[in-house]
Order: sequence, then C-alpha cells, then structure tokens
Amino acid sequence: MPYFFTSSSHVFRHKEALRELGFDVSELLSGTLALPEGTPFFVDEDMRPAEPMCSYFFELAKHVEAESLRDYAYDMMTLDDFLARVLDPPADLLSATEEDLVAFRRWRTQLSPAPVGPATWRRNRVAINGFYDWAASAGLVERRPYARRRNGRDALSWGATVDLDVRHLSRAQYLMLHRVGLGGDRPDGTPDPGFRQAFRLRNMVAAELAVTTGMRLREFSCLLDMEVPRPSPSAGGVPVALGAIAKYGYHRVVMVQQRVLRSLELYRRTERAAQVLKSRKALWHCREELFVVDDVDERRMRLSGRMHGRRRSFDVMAMSAPLRRIAVLEAERGLEPLALFVGRGGRMLSASRWQQVFNAAAERARVMSDAWGGVQMPRQVRIHDLRHTFAVFMLRLLTEQVIEDERRRREAGGSGAWLMEHVARSPLLILQRLLGHRDPRNTMKYLRYLEDVNALVARAVEEWTREDRTFADYSAQLASRGSGSE
Repeated sequence: MPYFFTSSSHVFRHKEALRELGFDVSELLSGTLALPEGTPFFVDEDMRPAEPMCSYFFELAKHVEAESLRDYAYDMMTLDDFLARVLDPPADLLSATEEDLVAFRRWRTQLSPAPVGPATWRRNRVAINGFYDWAASAGLVERRPYARRRNGRDALSWGATVDLDVRHLSRAQYLMLHRVGLGGDRPDGTPDPGFRQAFRLRNMVAAELAVTTGMRLREFSCLLDMEVPRPSPSAGGVPVALGAIAKYGYHRVVMVQQRVLRSLELYRRTERAAQVLKSRKALWHCREELFVVDDVDERRMRLSGRMHGRRRSFDVMAMSAPLRRIAVLEAERGLEPLALFVGRGGRMLSASRWQQVFNAAAERARVMSDAWGGVQMPRQVRIHDLRHTFAVFMLRLLTEQVIEDERRRREAGGSGAWLMEHVARSPLLILQRLLGHRDPRNTMKYLRYLEDVNALVARAVEEWTREDRTFADYSAQLASRGSGSE
C-alpha cells in the first residue's frame, strides 16, 4: 500500500506547482484544516485515499506526536500486509477475526524471518487495540474482534512483562565517555591530536546537562538558548521549566547547576557563536520554511514573528519540538538560530544524529579503554542511560540524606518523624518529581539499584517483631553503624 507522511518542507519544495494548481500554500500549512506535521496517509492503486487507514490516522494525529504516528503506521501496515498476503484465506482489517489476529501475533513473534521481542510486540498491540477501538466507536465494526479480560490482558497479550531497562553508568564509565569519547582526550588526560570532532564542547556540555538534570533527549536537545540563563557567581542551581517538550507535555522544573552553566557559557562564546555566523546564509535560503522571530519578550517568555506567511505568537513553554526546530531570530546581520545546541546549517540536531554522536563516543571510549586498560565500558551506551544514571545516583543520595537527618534528630533528643514528614521527604516521591514520571510505579523500579537491598530487608525482618521499634529507628541505627565503621 503506497503511503506518505505530511511534510511542510515537501510543500515548500513544490510550492510553485501547487500555486499553479490553485492551492493556497499558507492554508495547506497552517489553515484550520491543515494536518499535523508527520501525519501518515495511504492511497490505493488509483492514488485515492485508502480507507479505513487514512481516517484512523487522521483521528490519531489529533493527540499523538509524529514519531509515534510513524511507528504505529508501520505496525498497521505490517498487519495489513500479513492479512492480505500471508494469511490463507486472506482478509482485511475490518473483516479480521480473533483467530486471524492471533495468527498475526504468532507470525510476528515466532515465525517471521525476524521475530520481534515482547517490548516491540507491546507497541504493535497498542496500535492494533487503538485501531479496533476507533473502528468500533466509528461504527465500522460491531465490536473489537477479541475481548479484554478483567486483568487487562487479551488474545494479543504475549510474553512476560518486561521490567524497566535501567542501564546506568558508574562515575568512572561516565568520565571515560565524557572526557575520552566526547572530549577527545586520552585516558591519561592528555589531548589526542588525532581527534577530529568539530562540536566537542557542544557534545560534552549536552552530556553534562543530561546526567545532572535527568532530562530526556528531546528535552535537552530542543531547548532554546533564551531558556537557560547565564552563570552567576552568587547563585546556586537555577530552575529551567519544561513544558511542551517534556514527555506527555508534563510540566516540571529541572535544576541546572552553576558548573554546568559555566560549561554552557564557554560553548556559547566559542563553538555556538562560530556556528551562528556560518549558518546565516543557509537559514536565509530556507526562510520560508522557518518561524522567523522578530519580537522577543524575555519577561513574558513569548516569541512573535512570521510562519508560513502568517503572523504568529507563541509562549516559549507551549512551543512543541517541531516548532522549536524551525524557530530563528531575524537579527541585523541575517537569521540566527534560537536553539541552544546548534548543528550544521544552524538547525537543531535530530534524535538520530545525537545518537550517532554518542555511538561514536561510546565506541571511542571502549576502544581506548581496551587499549589502555582500566575502566570496563558497556558494549552499548544510549543517551537515555544518562537519565538513568542521574536517577540511580539521586535515589541513593536522597535515601542517605533521609537516614542522616533521622540520625541527627535522634541524637538531638527528638522523637521520630511524623507520617507527613516521612511522606514529604520520601526519596521516591522526590525522584518522581525530578524525573517527571506520571506513574510512581516507574520510579519504584529504580529501587533495586540501591546497594545491599537484600541484606537491608533481611535485617529489618528480624527486628520487626519488636513493637516498640519503628522503621525510622532501624534506619537511624544502620546510619550510625555505617558512620562508626568509617
């Protein structure tokens, strides 16, 4: 089935032809009926919209982002192709039975040339469930072809529930990645003259920002320069609010420390300043595709300018990732990128480009480590591992702080903390807020990375029979034992 994804850049590429056909390009891009960027649509042999896939994804595009739309489109096309070409007798999406869909699950997870694992199948199942829920609500089918049980599972459920894949780095591994992989040093700290990376400072400070705040890739890569303040010698950590670029648009505030701000300032004055000058010509040539800002209200954090031939204004926090990627400033000497982290041509780096940077850095760190000895690097390093590293170390520090505070309270002659005090100081609740998790169960999965958890539980169970002891007493006792042994 032929398919396409809506793209403003493609519209601009063929704008003259579209105007000759009588289309209003501005209306196509930003009119009231314009499809969101990245919306998939499908056509038949006569280049007519193929239903029901078009209608389903047009509806899905109202509340799902472009990256997820792309994944779901490929998932549904795989199902449609299986029903039409592999299944005997063939079927289509609306006539498929429970047996047909179970056959697809078995083929996808066991019999296909490249079977998928439980994690990928769960995404496939989400796409299929969403399609049939929509088809039932639209009256295209009487009901979903398979029933959902009380425990939430159904005929498409498969495989054991996969726990959160937490892969964090030790401090030595992070320093090897940061200084050797991204920074180009040798393991002994001396510069490597053979290192050829044009954006060394940008890559290093991006890693610092991720590992010290827990920001996801999309969050730190889509920051605008105006959102992160300059360093101040008299201030501590500064808050940076995340809005539309956070996962699910879940508003949260991250604290950026002064040491990271100083690294950012060095990058701004050197690599970023040089790239801004180089990119003016490239940005000017594609200005019609960009959001050209001519009015910056830093007090209200609001940008105004022209986009797709129309005057537009946006609150910075409400700006989505795709909008931020095309935002530029109209300055005296031409167009300048508003992005904090700038790539070639003045644009923000894509997620795949960032991962290429980190893959190359991880490979360099691994090779140098093997050659020089010392730190054992993991076989693969994902950018998201920096967020997990932040989470694991913060949970440890927060737990140690609570135990230490309770020990000091006891030594000062105070009584045990009240329930609300325990809740307010709960390391898990604090970490949940720092990471921006909506579901506390996601945060609890980091618990297994606390040191000596099994021994802690075993000793606690032995003393729980004493009714006059609280868990806070036990925690304080552990803290005092630890400080005495040191």
